[in-house]
Amino acid sequence: MAAAVIEVFVCRAFSGQILRLQLPAQHPIQDFLGQLAEQLQLSADVDSLGLYNLTQNFEYLRTDTLADRGTRAGDLLLLAPGGTCSMRR
Repeated sequence: MAAAVIEVFVCRAFSGQILRLQLPAQHPIQDFLGQLAEQLQLSADVDSLGLYNLTQNFEYLRTDTLADRGTRAGDLLLLAPGGTCSMRR
């Protein structure tokens, strides 16, 4: 059986580039953050990136899953350096 996915829009910080992507709903953000940065060609260190849900106005923790936080199909997410999701402080 295929893993559940949620189709969302992901915006790359500073450029405004937006991609429609299917992301795993049940995997922690940390499991696909690097892949997401690569797809968006964001050259920042993955450990410094944060993921934000602009539609629902919250920031994901690295251990959050999209499903656990109630992410819905069509939500707009922002991938940017900094924030709580970041491994660096």
